[in-house]
Amino acid sequence: MILALSFLSGAAGLIYEVLWARQLALLFGSTALAQTTVLAVFLGGLSAGSARLGRGADRAPSAVRFYALLEWGVAALGLAAPFLLRAGLRGAPAVAALLVQAFLMGGAIPALCRAAGGDPQGGVGRVYAANSAGAVLGGLTAAFWLIPALGLDYAFAAAAALNAAAALGARRVAAAKPAPAGGPAAAPSALTPAVIQCAVFLSGFVALTYEIAWTRLLALVLGSSVYSFAEMLAAFIAGSAAGSLLVSTGPLRRRDPARLLGLALLGAGVSVLAALPYYDRLPIYELVLRSRFGFGVLDFYAFEAVKFVLCLLPILIPAVCLGMTLPLAARLVDRGTGERGADVGSVFAANTAGNVLGALAGWLLLPWLGVEGILRSGTTVFLAAGAAVLWVAWPLPAARRRALALAGLAALAVARARLPRWDERLIGQGFYRSRLGAGLQRYSDYKQLLDTSVETLYARDDREATVTVSRFGAGLLSLKVNGKADASTGPDMRTQILLGELPLLLKPGARNALLVGWGSGVTAGSMLRHPLEHLDAVELVPAVVEASRFFDAENGGARRDPRLNLRLEDAKSFLARDGRRYDVIVSEPSNPWMAGVGDLFSVEFYARARARLAPGGVMAQWFHVYEMDDELFALTLRTFRRSFPYVALWDIVDDDLILVGSEHPLQPDFATLERSFRRPGVRSDLARADVNYPTTLLAAQSASDATVRLMEGAGPVNEERRPRLEYAAPKAFFRAATVALTASHDDRDDPSLRETLLLAAYLKARGRPPAKEEYLDRMVFPHAPREMRALRGWMTEWKRRYPRDPRAQDVTRLLKKLGRL
Repeated sequence: MILALSFLSGAAGLIYEVLWARQLALLFGSTALAQTTVLAVFLGGLSAGSARLGRGADRAPSAVRFYALLEWGVAALGLAAPFLLRAGLRGAPAVAALLVQAFLMGGAIPALCRAAGGDPQGGVGRVYAANSAGAVLGGLTAAFWLIPALGLDYAFAAAAALNAAAALGARRVAAAKPAPAGGPAAAPSALTPAVIQCAVFLSGFVALTYEIAWTRLLALVLGSSVYSFAEMLAAFIAGSAAGSLLVSTGPLRRRDPARLLGLALLGAGVSVLAALPYYDRLPIYELVLRSRFGFGVLDFYAFEAVKFVLCLLPILIPAVCLGMTLPLAARLVDRGTGERGADVGSVFAANTAGNVLGALAGWLLLPWLGVEGILRSGTTVFLAAGAAVLWVAWPLPAARRRALALAGLAALAVARARLPRWDERLIGQGFYRSRLGAGLQRYSDYKQLLDTSVETLYARDDREATVTVSRFGAGLLSLKVNGKADASTGPDMRTQILLGELPLLLKPGARNALLVGWGSGVTAGSMLRHPLEHLDAVELVPAVVEASRFFDAENGGARRDPRLNLRLEDAKSFLARDGRRYDVIVSEPSNPWMAGVGDLFSVEFYARARARLAPGGVMAQWFHVYEMDDELFALTLRTFRRSFPYVALWDIVDDDLILVGSEHPLQPDFATLERSFRRPGVRSDLARADVNYPTTLLAAQSASDATVRLMEGAGPVNEERRPRLEYAAPKAFFRAATVALTASHDDRDDPSLRETLLLAAYLKARGRPPAKEEYLDRMVFPHAPREMRALRGWMTEWKRRYPRDPRAQDVTRLLKKLGRL
């Protein structure tokens, strides 16, 4: 029964960790510093609770009843958290609530170990293994079911229910005959408690730096969705549970714990060191599995299970070794005096304190060492700590110990010197999304392919993300964030240019503007071609701004424009503050299936943006139809509509859309629009996007406000506390789905609906139909297959208006060709 209670505590504990991390990210921003601070506070509370409440469990008349009180306290805080947060609990009070709850959770394992009695190593090991197994289930359940199905508030209630179940179960245990309080003391060891605590402190320190490095590495391999992060954490905890169980049962239970502790630390270092040369092959393993099974053969959850196995490949052996250290250390410090709660608490407190500093150190060191550097450095710490423990614990002759130490140092130096570096092209390529070389099966084939087609110009492991810039084949540049292309000099140029140009042409008198997401800087450069007085640009990832220098030719050196104020911070936090009002806001974040991005498509984000718009202002929002489905597209439209009563849709290229939201129907001053269009800088910029006339730009509008309302329909919206988009978008990504609504609701297909679009109003205002060249230029832009009906209509109209033009025959032949598509 004790193991069942530990399992429930572990499950609830990790659910709380996930929920608090997400909740406080909403308060403080989704920066790596905010997330690291939340993790440090949570782990710090656990550490303090282990140390202080472990002693309390020893003094309590019943350790089980003491544990039940802790669980009731955790449950009460879990139930209260959503109400406290909704009532205005912010900043320090929110952190204090998290700290108190974590403090109470920290006492659970020491209290249960005190209640278990019996063998110190077996009892502690099994309790810790059960707790870790519960954490695995809790983390996966939070990601795959609780948050997407229930939202944050009800997920808190579900975790509190687990605590309540544990507390009620503890009452049954307390009613039974209590287990003996003490147990046999550990065999005498040369390791002092201080040495043991130092060893587990270092173990916890490196473990958290590794967790940060593995999280970033596996985001590059598997994609940085919320599910990938959950699987990485679950894989690490599962390995720890296996290691704890390994030394708690079977033959290892009877071995010298001091020597095993040293060997476990050595094993963690050696296993990572041996695997390092193969880490850059993980993207290939993922791609081979995906190409072998294929989309549609496996369902989403089966493929996520395959990803979980891939997570285990680099993590399992080191995690098993790390999982062995805590039960071994607990056995070594157990004095058999009936104070097991204090003894176990001291070990867990030291380990968790190492976790706290490791989390902060990992955040600080990542830009300096990179993912590979952190893993390499950690092996040295593990090997040194393991060797030091064995030096004290293994009574070998001094000469032999010195010889072994020198041999170990020499082996480590040789291994570090000869260890090959990772191939940055493989790590940062984003094979989880790319179709590049999808049919290849061998590592050498991929290397050869990359040698002939990809040149890495920039690669940096930022605190926020890993950013690369690569040159492909004929000179195309691509900027990738965690392997996902967020800007390029290819077809993306149209999107990047028009995101900046369209809203400023619709609002030609704009003086102040805001850009969310920097990318290549091309959109900012397009906006700065207009007579703006001030442009605020907000970017979360510093390395993105640094990498954008490779796009200076395309963005016109936007960073050097004195009107630009470039802010490196979270966009939600930036908008939440009082500040400048904007005539135009442009939002171009990454795809919403990436963790943390979905909040930039939420009701709360759009409400903040609307509050910062000046009267008559407009907001332009980028969205995509690829790797997206109709249901999620309609969800996004409804969410956007909550803040902007009037929404128009522009279908600008094959796969990209622009939503334009406003307080009133769009009624641009067309004469001013034409003058803005004729500005030399603006006109040349639009020409790069194949837009040579105002009619070309206006012809890209595919849906009026009324048609957008039809597409969005009735249904829920995306909220920060109910993040539907972020948890559903990875499933559409997996299916390689495509939005069909934009094709079936294209106003350009219907002559009567065409009159509701801005193009018709523009032609009416100027008093003459399109010239021949305007017709032909309009035909260039709607070129995707789903727009063929509109294209045929425009070409037929052009042929009717200009039947004697020599190009009419070319149009006739093209119409016949389109009729066969």
